[in-house]
Amino acid sequence: MKNINLLNNKVFMSLSNTANGDVNAATRFYYSQKGKVITAKYEGGLVQIGSIIGQMLSESTFEICYQYLTVTGELRIGQCKTKIELLDNGVIKLVEEWQWLNGDLSTGHSELVEVVLN
Repeated sequence: MKNINLLNNKVFMSLSNTANGDVNAATRFYYSQKGKVITAKYEGGLVQIGSIIGQMLSESTFEICYQYLTVTGELRIGQCKTKIELLDNGVIKLVEEWQWLNGDLSTGHSELVEVVLN
């Protein structure tokens, strides 16, 4: 998998999340990538507004820190390691192992899939 700005201008939605996460099928992630640098904005569902900053670790993995406000006004902060998978149909899937950096400091697993507009 050649990963030159693979995530740039991609939109993702949640496929699954552990119960201690706030992201759901209504949340949309709007990614940008310039070389190794990754940024994203996200919103929807329980997330009022959020932002991501991170970096590529290899051709198929990256790490991020994320922060967001919930619709009830709670500030949440976390970190995540993500594996990029390319599905048979060319759609990108992100497999995430994350941990809260505030609150209960629990860990979770989530999966995002690229939203493809036809």
